[in-house]
Amino acid sequence: MQIDELEKRMCLRATIFVLFTLLLTSCTPQPISVGFIGGLSGFNSDLGISGRNGALLAIDAINKAGGIRGRTLRLIIRDDKQDPEVARKVFQELTAEKVVAIIGPMTSGIAHALIPLANKVAIPLISPTASSPDFSGLDDYFIRLTTPNTTEAHELARESVTRGALKPCIIDDLSNQSFARPLGDAYTAEYRRLMASQQQNASVVRYPFDPKDETSTATVLRALEQYQPDIVLFTTNSMDTALLAQQIRRRGFTMPYLGTGWAMSQALIENGGQAVEGMIFTVPFNPQSEKPAWREFSALYRETYGKEADFGAGQSWLAVQTLAEGLKRCGSKKLKQSILEKQFEGLQVSIYIDAYGDPIIPFQRLVIQNGELVRMDHE
Repeated sequence: MQIDELEKRMCLRATIFVLFTLLLTSCTPQPISVGFIGGLSGFNSDLGISGRNGALLAIDAINKAGGIRGRTLRLIIRDDKQDPEVARKVFQELTAEKVVAIIGPMTSGIAHALIPLANKVAIPLISPTASSPDFSGLDDYFIRLTTPNTTEAHELARESVTRGALKPCIIDDLSNQSFARPLGDAYTAEYRRLMASQQQNASVVRYPFDPKDETSTATVLRALEQYQPDIVLFTTNSMDTALLAQQIRRRGFTMPYLGTGWAMSQALIENGGQAVEGMIFTVPFNPQSEKPAWREFSALYRETYGKEADFGAGQSWLAVQTLAEGLKRCGSKKLKQSILEKQFEGLQVSIYIDAYGDPIIPFQRLVIQNGELVRMDHE
C-alpha cells in the first residue's frame, strides 16, 4: 500500500508540473514570425548576405527594446539561390510558417517571380533593393525602399553629358533584365534628350552580357575594341562588374566607368581593385555619411560581421524598421495600409512610402577613390 501511495503522489506531482509548464507557456507571448528571402549562395551572393546581416541586426535591436507590444520578432531566413523557381518554393515555405511579411527579395528578377504569390496570399514583400520601374504605380503587396532605377539612369546620363561623352556604351546584363533593360532604356532616352537640347545628335550602343556564357566576356571586349566608346555604363552585379572592368582596363582602355546601386558593394572594390578606381554612381546612399544613426550602425556591423556595412545592409535594416513601425500601428492586420503614405526615418535620410509602395529619396553622387566610396558633393 505504501508503494502504491508513493507512486500516486509522484504521478500527481508530475501532472502538476506539466500543467504548470503549459500554463507558463500559454502566458508567454508567441514571437512574430518574419521571413527573409535573398540570394545567399552563388557567384553574386554579397547583396543577399549583406541584406540578411542588416535584417538580423535590426531584429536584435527591436527585440532588445521590448519587441512589438511585448512580442519578439523571429526572422526565418531562406536562400532563393537567385533562381525564380527556388524563390517560389521558399516563399511557400515561409507562408506555411505564418510569417506576417517578408523582407526581400533583393533583386528585381526574383521580385517578378514573387509578387503574384504575395498578392494571392496578401503577405507584404518589403524589398530593400529591388529597383525595376516595372513595379511602380501598382496597387499590390510589394513595397520597396529603393527608388525606380530610371531615376538613377537619368542621373547617370547627366553625368555622361557633363563629362562630354559622345560615344557612350552600356554593358547590358542578360541575367537580370528586369533591372538592366529599363535602366538602359531610361539612360538612353535621357542622354539623347540632353544631347538634342545641345543640338547634337548622339546614340548609345548596348552590348549584351550573359554571365552564364563563357564566351560573353570575349564578345563584349571585341565589340568595345571595334566601337571605342568614351564612357561605359555597367548594369552588371558587383562581381561581374569587377571582372569586366579589369578585362577592359587590361586592353588599354582608359574611359570613365559608370556603375549602379546593384554593383556598388565592398565586393566590387575588393575584386575590382585599381580597375574600378574612379567609377561613378548616383544612388540614395553614402557609406561615408556622418549621420549618427549610420555611424552607430556601421560600427555595430563591423563589430558583428568583421566587414564594412554597405547599401544592402543599411536598406535591409530600414526594411525591418519599416515593418516594425507598421506592426506597432496596427498589428498584423492591415499591415500594408499602415506602411503606405507614411514617413520613415532611415539611417541617413528620411524616406516617404507613397500610396503604391514606392519610395521618395534624395540621390547622391559617389566615386570610388583610393579603395573607398566617397561622396562627390558635401553632405
